Amino acid sequence: MDKAQIREKLFTHTKTETHLLQKKSKSQSNFVEKFDFYLNDDGERIYRYTFEKHLESAREKQNERAAFIEGSQLLILKHARFSYTPLHVHDFIEMNYVYSGNIDIIIDGTEVSLKEGDFCILDTGVCHRILETGENDILINFLMRKEYFSTHMLSRLASNSIITQFAVNALSKTQQHDRYLLFNTTNSEFLIDAIEGMLVNYYEPSSYSKDVTDAYMIILFSELLKAFQQKQSSEYRKADHSYIGDILLFIEKNYQDCSLQQIADTFKFNPSYLSRFIKSQTGKSYVALVQELRLNNACILLKNTDTPIESISEQIGYRNVTFFYQKFRQAYDMTPHEYRMRVN
Repeated sequence: MDKAQIREKLFTHTKTETHLLQKKSKSQSNFVEKFDFYLNDDGERIYRYTFEKHLESAREKQNERAAFIEGSQLLILKHARFSYTPLHVHDFIEMNYVYSGNIDIIIDGTEVSLKEGDFCILDTGVCHRILETGENDILINFLMRKEYFSTHMLSRLASNSIITQFAVNALSKTQQHDRYLLFNTTNSEFLIDAIEGMLVNYYEPSSYSKDVTDAYMIILFSELLKAFQQKQSSEYRKADHSYIGDILLFIEKNYQDCSLQQIADTFKFNPSYLSRFIKSQTGKSYVALVQELRLNNACILLKNTDTPIESISEQIGYRNVTFFYQKFRQAYDMTPHEYRMRVN
């Protein structure tokens, strides 16, 4: 299977899509009935989707790949066009990619419109549903166990990135979860090529490699981060000539040992003005921003390495380990050691 065949496969009607086209009424699939549900305040059913049920369904539909996806922490599926999707939540992280056309999603009661090239990453427990799609609306779903995001992604992505922070929050039982992230890639040819290459590897049993799929996922997330940072910097430049986007990127890269004075000198600001400006643009003080970056990185090191806590404290910029313990407990209501024991 090559990339041309993948493109043809994505646009070819599946058995489910053919069946849906032949039906006159819009009704939800029998697959939905496999899940439990609860009623919201308006009396609507909210289904609880689980990764295990999706894995079971994938094994049944893809017999030739059953051995490869058994026990998998990642599933890549094409959303069935013409289908009715009920309101639901799930116990996994979901990333939607609009390969072609336009997709509308209701997320926590708000309609979000996605166009070709857009990505949407949904946290666990987010109530949403995808509105009916048409012939040219191709949506690719990446379903990830939280463990996949932790084990395979966090140790390889920049520790201070928006996706890493999103994943750390998704994995945490104490932090308030983000709801979803949106990315526009302007339909990058490089990204499309990477996704099609990943699909060739994923759907061809004779050449499938888990390591190759993981490598493509790293490329995918790295490209999303690059697109986000470019957009963020561009928007900040438009909003203010002081280039807050560049300032934030500088802080992200140097949070271990940079000072407000160093940043002020770099960008030719008065330190007091810079402090007020950062607070007005981000809603957080300079000290709070740096502390957030340091503690997020500490969580990643505690989860993915055996590095002694004293060394982690020094790596993230806290020379006084007692002070590190104090700040960590304030943020997570537990010590670094307790956090490491809980997530491992």
